[in-house]
Amino acid sequence: MKKRILMYVCTFLLSIVFFASALPAQEGRYTGKQIENRLSAVRAANPGDYILLKSGKKYVLTKEEIDIANKRFDYKDLSQVETKTQSDGTEVKTISEAHVAYVYKDGQAIHVLKTGASFSAFMKHIEDTYYITRYVDLLEEYHDVRKISSPRFDVFRASVQFQKMSNGTNEIEGIMITAYNHKGQNYMMRYCSDPDMIWGYISNRDSYKPTGESRQLDFDRE
Repeated sequence: MKKRILMYVCTFLLSIVFFASALPAQEGRYTGKQIENRLSAVRAANPGDYILLKSGKKYVLTKEEIDIANKRFDYKDLSQVETKTQSDGTEVKTISEAHVAYVYKDGQAIHVLKTGASFSAFMKHIEDTYYITRYVDLLEEYHDVRKISSPRFDVFRASVQFQKMSNGTNEIEGIMITAYNHKGQNYMMRYCSDPDMIWGYISNRDSYKPTGESRQLDFDRE
C-alpha cells in the first residue's frame, strides 16, 4: 500500500516538473537577451531583448521602441501598437515601457513619457509636424516655454496632450506639453497646427475653444 502511495506521489511530482518546464519564462516577457544601455545596441536589438537597469529592473524593448531608435516609426499611426481598452472606452496604447498613449472616446489623447530618450524622440515628431506656440508674459515678452512650480517627485515625467479646438468655423489641433525635472527644469510649452497661435497675456486663444475634455494624469514615483 505504501509503495503504491509513493508511486502516485512521484508521478504527481514528475507531472508538475514537466508542466513547469513547458511554460514560457515570465509569460514570454523576458525571452530575449540582455543588451547594453546604448542607442546602437537598441537599434540592433530584437523585441523582447532587455536592458538591466541600475535598480535591477529589466527594461524590455518593444518592436515600436526599436523602430523609433532606427527612425522608422510613424507616430501618426498607432493602429498596430499593443492596445487595451478600459471600461470607459479609453484605449491604452503601450508604445514602450517609457511611452504610453491614452486615446479617449471624444478624440482627445494624452501621451505619458518616463525617460528623456522617449521624450526627445517624440518631441522630434512634434517639432517636425506642428508649430511652436510662444508664450507671452505680462511684460509682453515672448518665451518658448513657461516655467512651472516643482512637482512632488524628483524623477523625470512628461505629458503631451493633443486637443482639437474650434472657433465655430475652423478647427485646429493644439498640443500642451508638461515636463517635470527635464534637464533640471519644470515647464509647459505648446504647439499648434496654426502657425500664428500664441498664448499668455495677449493671445488669440479666446477665439478658439477646446472641443473635448481637458485631461490630466497623476504621475507615479517609479
